[in-house]
Amino acid sequence: MDTYQEASVKTADNLRTIAQSMMVQQLSHLSLPEIEGMVDAVARVAPAGNVPGVILNGLARLSGRRPPANIIKRDVNLLFKGIESALDTAVYGTFFAGPAAVIWGYQNLLKLAGKDPNDSFPDGLWQFYVEYALREDTARHTNETHGFDTLLNKHGLVLTQVDRLTAWVMTAVTILHQFPDLLANEWRERVYTTLLAEVTSQQPDAGHYATLYRQWEKQRPFGRGRDADPQHNYATYRRIQFDQFLATNTANLSMDTYQTWVERIQALKPELDAYKRQMSIVAYLEPDAYGESRQHYPLSEAKIGLIYKQRYYLLPVCAADGRSPVAMETIRQQIAGILSVPMGTASIKLADLATMKRAALAEFQQNINPTLRQALAQLRYAPILINADQRPRTSTLSDIRQTERGIGDHALTIFDTGATAVFDQSHIFFDGAWGSALAEIMTREAMSWGVYLHQQPALPTTVPTQILKPLTLPLGPPEQRFIQQAAQITAEVGAESTQVNLKQVLATRKLFRQRSDLLKLTVNDLFILYRAIHALTYQPSSDLVAEVQRLKGKKHTATAVALTLQTLTQPQKNNPAIFIPIDGSRQSPRERLFPLVFEVPLNELDLIGLHQRTLTALETYQQSTDQERQSAYAEFDQLQRAYLATLAGFGQVLNRAKETGIKGESASSGSIRMLANMPAPIQRLLDAVPNQFDVLNDLIKGREVFSNVGAVAAGSTLSRFITAKDDNDKKSLAWGVLTDQDGVVQLTLRDFRPYVTALTEAGYRPLAQRIAQDYVESYANGFNQYLRQIRRITLSSRETKIQK
Repeated sequence: MDTYQEASVKTADNLRTIAQSMMVQQLSHLSLPEIEGMVDAVARVAPAGNVPGVILNGLARLSGRRPPANIIKRDVNLLFKGIESALDTAVYGTFFAGPAAVIWGYQNLLKLAGKDPNDSFPDGLWQFYVEYALREDTARHTNETHGFDTLLNKHGLVLTQVDRLTAWVMTAVTILHQFPDLLANEWRERVYTTLLAEVTSQQPDAGHYATLYRQWEKQRPFGRGRDADPQHNYATYRRIQFDQFLATNTANLSMDTYQTWVERIQALKPELDAYKRQMSIVAYLEPDAYGESRQHYPLSEAKIGLIYKQRYYLLPVCAADGRSPVAMETIRQQIAGILSVPMGTASIKLADLATMKRAALAEFQQNINPTLRQALAQLRYAPILINADQRPRTSTLSDIRQTERGIGDHALTIFDTGATAVFDQSHIFFDGAWGSALAEIMTREAMSWGVYLHQQPALPTTVPTQILKPLTLPLGPPEQRFIQQAAQITAEVGAESTQVNLKQVLATRKLFRQRSDLLKLTVNDLFILYRAIHALTYQPSSDLVAEVQRLKGKKHTATAVALTLQTLTQPQKNNPAIFIPIDGSRQSPRERLFPLVFEVPLNELDLIGLHQRTLTALETYQQSTDQERQSAYAEFDQLQRAYLATLAGFGQVLNRAKETGIKGESASSGSIRMLANMPAPIQRLLDAVPNQFDVLNDLIKGREVFSNVGAVAAGSTLSRFITAKDDNDKKSLAWGVLTDQDGVVQLTLRDFRPYVTALTEAGYRPLAQRIAQDYVESYANGFNQYLRQIRRITLSSRETKIQK
C-alpha cells in the first residue's frame, strides 16, 4: 500500500508541474481546477512516476489534434513500463487495473495536451482497447451451429470424411474471398438505416424509420435464397435484398429528405474502406510485452489451416493466378492425400503454446529453434483453422475448444463435433453479434458445399502422387523448459444449463405491461437483476461441500480445499460489478461495442428485503381469517405498490445507464424525465448515473461478464454460445445467453475463480466442473422461482384485473 501511495504522489507531483505550465494551459482549454482534478485522477489510476509528465510534455509539443499512431502506441507502452517500474509485483497485482487504466490515463493526458481523444483512435476506442486487454486465449468467444449436419441427416446425405472436410475448407476459402463485401454489407446496413432514422426524426412516422434496422435483422438472409441469380454470390445477393428493403421503405420520403439522406451517406463513404481494413481477418497478431499489432497481408498469401491427427497442414486460398478462389477439385485431392497417409500420435501439442500468456509467447518466439520459428511464421498466414479431430457434442463449449487451436495469432478456429460446428473467435477480430452472424453465414455456405459434393463422383482410390506434408514443429528441451516456466492463462471450467423457463419470463413481462406502463424491464434486465440476487444468496449443494471436506486429510490438496470451501461456504458480501457489452456499431460501425459496467443497487433499493417482505405479506394475507383479512391486505397492498415501483425504477436506472453507454458520450439531462411516483432512492440513483460515460474507466470496476446475444433469427441454426473474458484476472465469471430457434434458453458459464486453478493443479478438475455446474443450475432454477414469486405478487390485487 505504501509503495502504491508513494508512486501515486510522485506521479501527481511530476505531472502537476508539466500540466500547470503555460504551454499546457493554453492548449488544454481546461480550467485550473479541472487540470488539478485530472492530474490527481491519472496519478491514482496510472501511477507511473515521471512517465506521464514526459508523455504530456511530448504531446503538448506535437502540432495538430491527432498524434500519429506510432506515437500513441509508444506512449501507451511507456505507461505500462512506468507502472511496472513504480510498483513492486505484489502491489502491481493488487492495485493496477490493467490496460483499461493505462488507456484511460492516456486519454486524460490527451485532453490535458489539448488533443481530441476521439480523433486519436481512428479505429475506435474499443478496437484499441481489445488489442491490449483481450489478447489471451480466454478472450475468445465461441458459437455453435447444427445446420450442416441437420441438413445432411434430414435428406439422408452421407459424405465421406474427405468430402466433409472439403465442404468446410471450401467454405473458409469462399468466405475469405467474400469477406470485404460481407463487411461492406454490415457497414451499409447499419449506417444507411441509422442515417435514415436521423433525417426523419422530426417526421410523424419517425418511429417506423427508427426501427428499420431491427426490421431488417428479422429478415436478412444468411445464405443465398432460391430467388438468387446463379451468377451472384451470397454477399451480392444480400446486398440486393437490402437495397430492395430500403427502396420499399423510402418510397414515401419527400425529395428533400431523400436527398439529405443520400448526401449524409456520401459524406461517410470514405469511412468504409477504413472499416473493412479494421475488421479484416486476413491478418495475424504480433504479440509484444503489452499488446498486439495486427499485421495485414494480401489474400494471395493466405492459407487455410487444417488440423488432422494433431498435425497442421496449410491449404491454398487462391488459385495460381493469386486472385480467384482455389478450385474445389484441388482441395478435395489434397485432403484425400492427407487422409490416405497412416499416422501415429503427433509429437507436438501447440495447445501448450495457446495457454501461454501472449507476453511470454512474444519472448518465446524470439528464442526458439529456426525450424520451429519458420513453421510458426507459416502458420500465421492461416486466418482460419479447421480442426478435423472430432470432439464430443455432449461436452461443454469451453471443453470443446480446449484442444489444438493454433497459438492465438489468428482470427477463427472451427471444430467439428460430428453433429455441430463450433466457431472459436478472437475478440480482436469479432464481437459477439458479428461472430454469431458469421457462424451462421459459414454454416449456410458449408451446407451448399455439402450438397454439391454429395453429387460429385467418388475420387479414385489410388494414392495421390503428391501429398501435402504437415508443418514441422519441433519442440526441443529448451522450448519445453520455457513452456513449463512461462506464465499461463487462468484455468477455467465450463458449465451449461437449459433450465431457464423462457415462457415464464415472457409471461412476467406481459404482466408487467398490463400492470403499469412504467414496468418496462427487458428479458436481459431480469437476468441481470437476478444475477446480483443470486450472487448474494447462492447456497451450494451439500453433497459438493461434503465431497470437498473429504479432501481435507490429503497434503497436496490443502490449498485447493481452503480456496474451494471459501468459494462455497463464504457468502459474497457485495453484489458483482457486471460488464454488459452493448452493440455500438449502429451509431458507428468502427466503434464495434460500448462496455457498460453495472452494479445492481440491491442495498440502495433494498430489493432482496422488499421482495421477501412483500411475499411474506402476501402469504399472511392469503392465510388470514375474515377478521384479519382487511388489515392484512392493506399491508400487502402497500408493500406490493412499493415493490413494483422499485422494480420499475430499477428498470429506469439500468435503461438510463444503457442509453448513456450506447451513446458513448454525455447524456442529455432531459433524455429521461423523473417519474412522479418513483421512490426517493430511485430518484437519487437516476441522478447518480454519470452524465459522462467514460467507458474505459468504467471497465476497471467490472468483476464478471454477462453477454446475452438474444433470440436467434428465424431459421437460424445457432445452438450455443460462450462469451469472452478480458485478460484481467479479477474478472472471474463469464455468462453467455442465447435463445435458440426452439425457444430454449442456452445458459453458459466460464468459471475462472481461483478454486478452479487450485483443484485443477491438485488433479480434481472434474470436481471443479461439478461446482461450476451446480452454480449455473442454482442460478437457472433460482431465476425461475424468483419469477414465479414475482408473478404471484403482481397478480394478487383487488383493484387491478389482470388476465392470467
